Amino acid sequence: MHTPSSSDWEREIATLEDEANRAFVNRDVGRLDELFSDELLVNSPINRVNDKRKLLELLGSGVIGHVFCELRQELMRRDGDLVIVMGSDTVQDTPADPILRRRVTNVWRREGNRWRLYIRHANLIAGAK
Repeated sequence: MHTPSSSDWEREIATLEDEANRAFVNRDVGRLDELFSDELLVNSPINRVNDKRKLLELLGSGVIGHVFCELRQELMRRDGDLVIVMGSDTVQDTPADPILRRRVTNVWRREGNRWRLYIRHANLIAGAK
């Protein structure tokens, strides 16, 4: 998706998406705290909406997490201080669990001089293997 003509903000968001993904898999709550807006809301595939505090608490305590996650960005659009990223991911929660395919939407918001994840939605693709 990101060509040599990609803009600076596109490259920056793509890098942040990768960093957030790695930090989540590694349970790096400190890095996620930096990447996530204090107003983060996540509509999760377990049919719950969590705020930043709850999400980091669940990740830190081991209630949620992945041992593998691969992202595929299909669309990235900027509207002022918001960037919308849509695509898919494949995740595995534990080594014994199946790999799941999901549709995802991330909304990044410019806060001061940095981008932070503001809204996330992920849902399982019905019947996907």
